[in-house]
Amino acid sequence: MTESAERPLVNAGDAWRFARHDRLRQARFEETRRVLGVDKQRIVCELASTDPAFAAGRAEYTREWNLLSRPAAAVAGDPADPDNRWRWTPHYPQFRFPLSVGRAWHGQATAENRATGTRNVHTYRASVLPAALLAVPGGSFEVLPVRFESTVASDDGQSQLGWRNEETLFYARRANLFVFYEQTVTGPDGKAARQLVLELLLYQPAR
Repeated sequence: MTESAERPLVNAGDAWRFARHDRLRQARFEETRRVLGVDKQRIVCELASTDPAFAAGRAEYTREWNLLSRPAAAVAGDPADPDNRWRWTPHYPQFRFPLSVGRAWHGQATAENRATGTRNVHTYRASVLPAALLAVPGGSFEVLPVRFESTVASDDGQSQLGWRNEETLFYARRANLFVFYEQTVTGPDGKAARQLVLELLLYQPAR
């Protein structure tokens, strides 16, 4: 069983397709991530989904698959606004390579949306859980689960709210990304605001 994983080697043209299960809406969609380019600092991807509410478009990650920026959901009928993006400082720290069982990290990261004037401060902790074998529609994989938990202080300039976020990402070295993902977000009222599961349908490396 794989006990560690080095930073993935990602190339332009690599693509992943997931089944996206929105448990609150009791709906299933398909989501894709396709690499447009890679340089020394970033992986640039095109995100798409069959979910009409999904914020599709270009996303930027560090070379460790930590989010730097991505589109934010727009109100239907609104013209495209290039500032309507979530930008992370320093990044959304879901991974820290090399991954190894028992490794842990913690800290703060901030996401800002210039179009809405919203600022979310995430105070997080993450750890790598014991290795496992996991079967998903896209195959069977040795995985290193990463447990990521954060409290989120959200400020839109008018009100300040507190959220709780829990994610588990089952990273597979053979797929260069997670093959299963689950997330629960609890709102300020204590009720579930999001319950999401992604499972890999297809990984297609660039030719």
